Amino acid sequence: MSFYVSNNMEDRELIRKFLEGEKGCFDELILRYQGMVFNLCKKMLGNYEEALDVSQDIFLKLYESIESFRHEAKFSTYLYRITLNFCKNRLRSLRRYQKSEAFCLDDPIDTAEGEVKRELASKDPSPRDNLEAKEKQKVILNALEALKEEYKEIIVLKEIEGLKYEDIAEILGIDLGTVKSRLSRAREALKQNLEGVL
Repeated sequence: MSFYVSNNMEDRELIRKFLEGEKGCFDELILRYQGMVFNLCKKMLGNYEEALDVSQDIFLKLYESIESFRHEAKFSTYLYRITLNFCKNRLRSLRRYQKSEAFCLDDPIDTAEGEVKRELASKDPSPRDNLEAKEKQKVILNALEALKEEYKEIIVLKEIEGLKYEDIAEILGIDLGTVKSRLSRAREALKQNLEGVL
């Protein structure tokens, strides 16, 4: 069955129609929010491939459980919350994996074709005109990565995603005063991480 989905249709209406059997409405939700979900994942996880995997997992989970969305919040707020939770879980999983996967760089890797010498990924510098900007961005990202999880997520939501305090409070499930005080502490922690390196 084919039908026309209006780009102007509200999220609530798309969800209703999807639950009534119009599967193309879910495709429209993906088109609307895939950029936001991927970008938030990339900023939280710091890795393109991980962000891609987690984004796909989020939309698969959403497809399976969208009937649980109660329309008590905006759909975008609901999706931000889901995305942050998935990212937190993936970060915890990665930390456990990294702790258990220590190895010596001199040890070869066993493959089906035999042993292969380990090689580090190339870190060739970017062209001169971009080098300074890229280095500064790298320092900032490293400083952001070093923050506690609760500080990192609030910096990403406010400073990078540009969300309003009220939306952040709803996404994180905290009151407005906590958002402001946590953001203040997060900015101070980020500033301390950047002292002496910028």
